[in-house]
Amino acid sequence: MLKADYLSSLGIESIINYLRKSRADEEHERKTGEDVLRAQKELMDRFLDPLGIPFEQRLEVGSGDKIATRPVFQSVLQELQAGKYQAIAVKEISRMGRGSYTDMGIIYDLLVEKRIFVITPYKLYDPANSADLRQIRFELFMSREEFETTRERLFGGRVNNAMEGRWVAGAAPFGFVYNKTTKKLEINEDEAAVVRQIFDYYVNGVPDKNGKKRDVSFRALATYLKRYTPIRTPRGYREWRPIQLRQLITNERYIGTMRFRTTKRVGGKQVPRPEEEHIIVPDAVPAIIDRETWERAQAKVADSAHKPRTRMDFSPCELAGLCICMRCGRRMVRQYSVQHYRKQNGEVNVYHKEFLWCTTAGCTFVKYRSIEEDLLELLRHFRDLDADRLEEQISAILAAEKAPQSHDDMTEYIDQRERELKARMRFIYEKYETGIYTDEMFIERKTEIDVELKQLEEMKARAETAANEEQKAEIDTQAVKKNLTSILDAYNAADDKSDRNRILRAVFDHIHVELIERGRGRIPAKYVLYPVLKKDLTRSGFLVL
Repeated sequence: MLKADYLSSLGIESIINYLRKSRADEEHERKTGEDVLRAQKELMDRFLDPLGIPFEQRLEVGSGDKIATRPVFQSVLQELQAGKYQAIAVKEISRMGRGSYTDMGIIYDLLVEKRIFVITPYKLYDPANSADLRQIRFELFMSREEFETTRERLFGGRVNNAMEGRWVAGAAPFGFVYNKTTKKLEINEDEAAVVRQIFDYYVNGVPDKNGKKRDVSFRALATYLKRYTPIRTPRGYREWRPIQLRQLITNERYIGTMRFRTTKRVGGKQVPRPEEEHIIVPDAVPAIIDRETWERAQAKVADSAHKPRTRMDFSPCELAGLCICMRCGRRMVRQYSVQHYRKQNGEVNVYHKEFLWCTTAGCTFVKYRSIEEDLLELLRHFRDLDADRLEEQISAILAAEKAPQSHDDMTEYIDQRERELKARMRFIYEKYETGIYTDEMFIERKTEIDVELKQLEEMKARAETAANEEQKAEIDTQAVKKNLTSILDAYNAADDKSDRNRILRAVFDHIHVELIERGRGRIPAKYVLYPVLKKDLTRSGFLVL
């Protein structure tokens, strides 16, 4: 039993009592309704009152595994550092923290440097005593290990529940309802109808004023949903944000798949550990979207980098999303204005000014229709070339801009994926050797990775073959000429600027615009165009729209 005289002889004149809920306390509180923090306070009061030494109590409401998320404990450490208290009283040492080893080092160094005594209802720890110091290190270390074990157990429980179709991740996600009896998710037909409608709009387009289907980006779809449909967000708002729609469209949950990834802490934040395993559980929840629609949606998301980003209220103009400033790399936009000039005799002249400009201050600025006409003239130039010259020029453009890049991108993806799979394989072996995975689990997961590694090998072989064939393949000049004629005829026949934009985007991947000399008055700017053609131009049966 501690006595006041003994504590005073150690130089302890004031004590700070730190009270904090543990995760076990929170769980107990949820089950029983008992105020755990109050019970902890009463325990420490019964222990500290008889000592006869002044003490103050600080309560931390809410559990936290790192100092950065515990403002009360941060102030406690500051006061201990300032020498206001000579001892800290806690129910148990683990109450001071179960954070990272960096956090434990901060606590440990402070206790040692300032000789801060640690008082629990069962023992007094003196940092000057090597045995007590060893026990403090052990308690801090074990509290962290207990936390890691608890987190692994909780994560394993989530995965096991997902594999059995049970939902334990909180409120039911949009499109589903939670069945308390089976503990599984079931489809909420009203919300699922909204999800299916959004997928349909994104994949197949939205109806325009002419009764046609218009292809839309996330921004245009957000505008359409707000202005022309009664569809509300999961929280009931009218305003849809593009990022919301992207998250919905790319969420694997809507095809029934759940994905888990273990993490580590760096600087107090959860970050991915690439050497650990992605755990993917197919058919964990009922599917709302069919596989074909899902794959079409993901293909569109992956291929949306160069599509014009316009609101639903506007139709993209002919060059939308195509031209890139050579100087700064930004995409160029159309600027249109009408100016009125009054002559001395009172007549008014109206000038329509239309430019393609880079939004970077002082950068490229050229006439819009001049660029459009030059691109059409380029297509006419290719169409009228003889077969040898056409093959030479088309081959040079395709080889310089597309083929090596595509092959390099594919090779880089395959290499990266191989590294990830090998890291997963090491992780699986580690879990098997430590007994966490059973023989069945080990064989199942190893087989999955072996299959994917084999698919990557086949993909690599196909990529190499395709690259070699691409270098050797001869261009069908007759098909190219026929396609160019079809493109030009379709462009001239099209009245709608959006249709013309689709035609140009079917031909050009993008066009770099390099300004050589700025225009002055009636003298136009001088520039050079560097077009990048799409490979579809060289195949037979090329469809313009």
